[in-house]
Amino acid sequence: MSTPSGDPPKNATSAFRPAGTVPANTFKPTENVYKPGGGAAAPRPTAPVRVDPGFFRSAIAQIKAHHSPISTGLLLSGFGLFVKVLMVFAVLNMGNPAIFVFRRDDWKQMLGYLKGSAWDVWLGFFSDVSPYWNGYAVGALQQYLRFKLIGMFDQLGAIAKDASGTMHGQYKEVLEYDLSMLVLWKTYGPVFKAATPLAATPLGRVAMVAQAGVFVTALGNQVSQFSDVFNKYEGDLNDLELKLTDLVGAFYNGGNPERGARDLTVTPRVSNPDFWKPVTQNNQSSGGNS
Repeated sequence: MSTPSGDPPKNATSAFRPAGTVPANTFKPTENVYKPGGGAAAPRPTAPVRVDPGFFRSAIAQIKAHHSPISTGLLLSGFGLFVKVLMVFAVLNMGNPAIFVFRRDDWKQMLGYLKGSAWDVWLGFFSDVSPYWNGYAVGALQQYLRFKLIGMFDQLGAIAKDASGTMHGQYKEVLEYDLSMLVLWKTYGPVFKAATPLAATPLGRVAMVAQAGVFVTALGNQVSQFSDVFNKYEGDLNDLELKLTDLVGAFYNGGNPERGARDLTVTPRVSNPDFWKPVTQNNQSSGGNS
């Protein structure tokens, strides 16, 4: 919303272009410069509809198809209940990588909104306020934008960036684990299926036991891989939690939400019309300040 001619700007992003002097009686103290003066904010773009590509469902279906021959082969090879429990554990810890892609993109979108909002504020200040006004109010407003508002944008942006990176890393690790499991089951399912009819012969049983030993070793490596990934990203998520705790400390009194939010608004003194001094044409041509 445009500001009436001759009034100090109602907010940092007004499209006001003052000319001449500012009559003191035209300023409305209740309309602070740090609050939007009417009008609707520009709507954010609609978030894209994200569709799960179905990789995870397909992987689980294929593993189920090969699970029975592997279980039968392990049983005939003399491997007991422990290996079957290990198989179930390995399969249950598979994850859908699309979930982490969606979360990564959510954080990326949030970062875009934050950066765009910060640029809107600064461009509004340097386009609509700084070239046309000076004095205490402009200095107070700029200090508020630099050290409070934009500082908070930067902190929130850092969290969004780190969270997006963590989600991308988890997507990569989960995808690699799922692919390893899928390859393992698809490789040994047909092997055990073909070897089962031959298990009654001495040579067939030796071959079956040998294949079972290789499979169990590979399965153990998979479980170890899962453990390493789990511990790594538990540490990364813990680091993010610590950064969020720092952020809570910045936004709430004493870092405790129960004590209420900190006062992050610009000083009310900036609404004093005596602190707004227009930059006249003579000031602009001579480079002087009022």
